[in-house]
Amino acid sequence: MMDTTPQDGMRHCGAVSPLRGRLTRAVMHPATLLVLVAVLLGAPAVSSTATIQILAFALVSTIFAQSLLVLTGLAGQISLGHAAFFGMGAYGSALLTKTLGLSLLLSIPAATVAGALAAYLLSFPAGRVREVYLAMMTLGFGQIFFEVAREWTSLTGGVSGFSGIPSASLRTLSVLGMNLDEGDFFRVLVVVAAGVLIFVRNLSQSRFGRALCAIHHSEYAAGSVGIARGRARQFAYAISGGLAGLAGVFYAHLVGYIGPDSFGISRSVEVLVISIVGGLLSSAGQVVSAVFFAFLPERLQAFAEYQYIVYGLILAFSLIVLPKGLGGLLFSPPRFVRPRALRDAGRRHAEGARPLPVEEGAESLSVRDVTMRFGGLTALDSVSLEIRAGHITGLVGPNGSGKSTLVNVISGIYKPTGGTIALGSRDVTGLADYQMASHGVVRTFQDPRLIPHFTVRENLMLGAHRSLGYGWIEAALALPGARAAEVRELERCNAILALLELEGIADAVVESLPYGHRRMAELGRMLLAEPRILMLDEPAAGLTDVEMVRLATVITRLKGMGLSLLLIEHHMDFLASLVDDVVVLDSGRIIYRGDMKGMRENAEVIGAYLGDEAAGHA
Repeated sequence: MMDTTPQDGMRHCGAVSPLRGRLTRAVMHPATLLVLVAVLLGAPAVSSTATIQILAFALVSTIFAQSLLVLTGLAGQISLGHAAFFGMGAYGSALLTKTLGLSLLLSIPAATVAGALAAYLLSFPAGRVREVYLAMMTLGFGQIFFEVAREWTSLTGGVSGFSGIPSASLRTLSVLGMNLDEGDFFRVLVVVAAGVLIFVRNLSQSRFGRALCAIHHSEYAAGSVGIARGRARQFAYAISGGLAGLAGVFYAHLVGYIGPDSFGISRSVEVLVISIVGGLLSSAGQVVSAVFFAFLPERLQAFAEYQYIVYGLILAFSLIVLPKGLGGLLFSPPRFVRPRALRDAGRRHAEGARPLPVEEGAESLSVRDVTMRFGGLTALDSVSLEIRAGHITGLVGPNGSGKSTLVNVISGIYKPTGGTIALGSRDVTGLADYQMASHGVVRTFQDPRLIPHFTVRENLMLGAHRSLGYGWIEAALALPGARAAEVRELERCNAILALLELEGIADAVVESLPYGHRRMAELGRMLLAEPRILMLDEPAAGLTDVEMVRLATVITRLKGMGLSLLLIEHHMDFLASLVDDVVVLDSGRIIYRGDMKGMRENAEVIGAYLGDEAAGHA
């Protein structure tokens, strides 16, 4: 993604050096990009043919690397077979232009869609495996494509290759009746590469880019704010496959000849090395890396046999010394909110802060005879309770009593073995977590599941995923509707930051903050998700006394707004000042339901949970 300047709040956290900040501002300023494009457009007039050809390969690698930025950098999906999508674009355009005689204007979108469709189909089996198994599966897919390209002689030319592809270098490429020489083709490639960089930047700084990062770091946290993990992953594969296919199209018409060896495992490894060395989340870094690796073979002619050994050494050095790649060394970290939208929202907030946005018409949630079994273990045994609108219900019990399991069932992470869950008059039993979130049932976790390299504000904006609502084309093209929606939700975000007293660290990176601030940031993310039912899993754990007072104030205010709240907490004094009623679980069964005073006097609760604490209060 194209990097942007960090906000003032990050400077005092030591996250970005002033030098890198200034360099990023200079390099990524729109005017600088326009100047760079203009210089490259004029390069064929003053540079040698060999230099232009190497730069063209660098641009193809840049486009190809962006496909991995989306799939691996954002979504966290490892791919060792990406050369297959690259090859589909190359063979697809070659067949359409040479065999069928279609124009390049038709072959480019057709081959790009072919790559996107193949990747989309691959996303379904890929969604069922993780980590090393995912890598092996994509490696196998790439090898299958390689074998098909080698054996399907009548279509691809087999090991003899596919020659005679309309190419600028052969003076056989024409568009709308105009022949394109190498300089013309290079200029087209410059414009397309610039467009791809802008496309990926806009996508990254939208709800889609943030959603992909969310499923990368915690799928359950993503689901808790209404992000459909499966669809998000399929989207990432489709976009990535389309970009790889687009790179393949230009590669085929650049060289004029393609063969199976151009799309083997070495090609997949090569683009992965370019992406990692450049920085998996840095478009600017990947451009630098692509140029470096395009010119490197020219310097390694005497070591041609050892070229990939050199690549491996460079990759090892980067992983050890520069884990964030050249992008992390040269540029400030990428940001996931559009700077202009942030400025517009800040200006409106300064003119008059809006009230805290909370979904109106809060509802009660009823749990009836819910049972949850894991094999022969019964974690919940016919549990029934009600979370009433405008009330705070406490849920307590010893460790292993089933509290988190109950919250997981209500929030849709687990499907109950038996019983029903109703939100108002609607039966929501068995709905997935992202579907429950769309109904306003949201939850926090025992440990804050935030994205470490996101700022506090960016983490909060994950909660606005559903309410933003715009489509991916609007996001990628930064259309007015998408920009207006971002400004609107950033205004709501600013109101929540003010409520939680997080304004001073809004643009600080979360991994640089103490635990208490992370807790409050997670709560803010849930509030931005427009909750009707809010379940807080041990929200006071790890907080200081001052932070607990602030949290209690916020919870009391939320109750006053009509929200229905469920608090899981071991801190009895914290609960006593907040809850209207309390439910005690032990071994998956409810052993008490009533007020706090009665709970402290109940013999079964004392024996199972409170023990000496109850005696101390007696």
